[in-house]
Amino acid sequence: MDAAFGIRDRERCALPINSQRKPRRHQRSRKRGARTPEGVIYCGRPTIRGNPFRADCFGHVRSVRLYRRWIERKLTLPDLERLGFNQPEINALVDWRNRLDAELPRLRGHDLQCWCPLTTKYCHVEVLLEAANR
Repeated sequence: MDAAFGIRDRERCALPINSQRKPRRHQRSRKRGARTPEGVIYCGRPTIRGNPFRADCFGHVRSVRLYRRWIERKLTLPDLERLGFNQPEINALVDWRNRLDAELPRLRGHDLQCWCPLTTKYCHVEVLLEAANR
């Protein structure tokens, strides 16, 4: 987190890195001194842009596939119940999804960052990049 600004302040002021190229995914690092590049928006938990389908519960690939279906509004109430979600959790997912809808236009044109290795083709940020830049 920036000492002068909270993470939310930095994100609110983020400008698209380059409107001439396709936005891309960056990998977040735990290395000492590593920082999120200027203009890149972090999209992991606990932000609204994080994947609510945890890899430790569903496995990495399945969690990303569930996220895609959720973003595309193809994950139904019976699907969520079969996955083990109760009604308060389902209501929270609906609220989360609605707040994410309002956030998507702000992500357009930005590079996004998460913890997934850049070598994996399964990453919820790839789904966000597609949804935000349609």
